[in-house]
Amino acid sequence: MHFYTGKIYFEIRAVHNKHPKEHQFVIFGNASAETVWSRYKSAAENDTVGQPKYLFYTINLEETKKQLLEKFQVRIAGGGVVFNQNDELLVIKRNGIFDIPKGHLDKGETIEECAVREVEEETGVKSTIEHLLIETFHTYLYKGKHVMKHTYWYKLKLNENHEVTLVPQQEEGIEEIHWMNIEKIKTTVWKNTYQSIKDVFLSCGVK
Repeated sequence: MHFYTGKIYFEIRAVHNKHPKEHQFVIFGNASAETVWSRYKSAAENDTVGQPKYLFYTINLEETKKQLLEKFQVRIAGGGVVFNQNDELLVIKRNGIFDIPKGHLDKGETIEECAVREVEEETGVKSTIEHLLIETFHTYLYKGKHVMKHTYWYKLKLNENHEVTLVPQQEEGIEEIHWMNIEKIKTTVWKNTYQSIKDVFLSCGVK
């Protein structure tokens, strides 16, 4: 499991699953959920120097994840990367930052239904699920609460015979919608987007 707090990266691994690039991290061995939470709180309160990458090795990975997530208000969301017939990807700009359509899971719907609905609501584009790409986690503060957003990202294809009219959902802060090829995403989007969104694009073949 890994997550972002701002630009600070946290990764939790089982103690026997060594990271191949350990030299890039500040490492904590035999870490507990409390160890991770302590480092997270420092990052959330801007009490961290620079932009370190933290790596926590733990004896019981599933139990550590469970105990850590219990400290957050966890919000589930679904989102999707839509590909058109030219293999271009649907990209939005929300509040001045490049992003991908996504939103919170509504009561009674599946996460796949959520992803398709959010894409259509935010862009006007009708699409169909192909497969799950990746799950991401990032944190933020909301009304004094520590929130962990867990987003399921899907690859979607543009519906056949759908006459596309791109309509930005302005009430959600969406200002622009673009179809971009992979090269343009790397040159244009990369310098003005979130780390977790980069992970999604990487899962789509952007290198």
